[in-house]
Amino acid sequence: SLERALGWDAKFLLFADTDKVVEQPRVKELLSAGKLVVPAETDNLVHLDRSPATLTVRGLLGTWSDWWTLAFDVDALVLCHSGFGATALELGPTRPAAMGRGCVPAEGSTG
Repeated sequence: SLERALGWDAKFLLFADTDKVVEQPRVKELLSAGKLVVPAETDNLVHLDRSPATLTVRGLLGTWSDWWTLAFDVDALVLCHSGFGATALELGPTRPAAMGRGCVPAEGSTG
């Protein structure tokens, strides 16, 4: 695991495009173990590239806030293969990162 490879006792911050993810058994397990943090504000979840404009405008601040958190307030990234994940990888300094199924090592080009 990435955590073991880096020698960390990590906590994970989970951003997802649905709050239903907290119903998943593995997510419940990590939450109960204190290993996972989920943002409290989930009512403005949007896909900037797929949501209607009126909804996107309301969710834009939250999306930028999430990217900012991932860019400057974390030590490593484990990201989904998505536009959100790719943007998060590119923002901020270079740090250990893995992306997509199998947690393939990833490196941003602008860090």
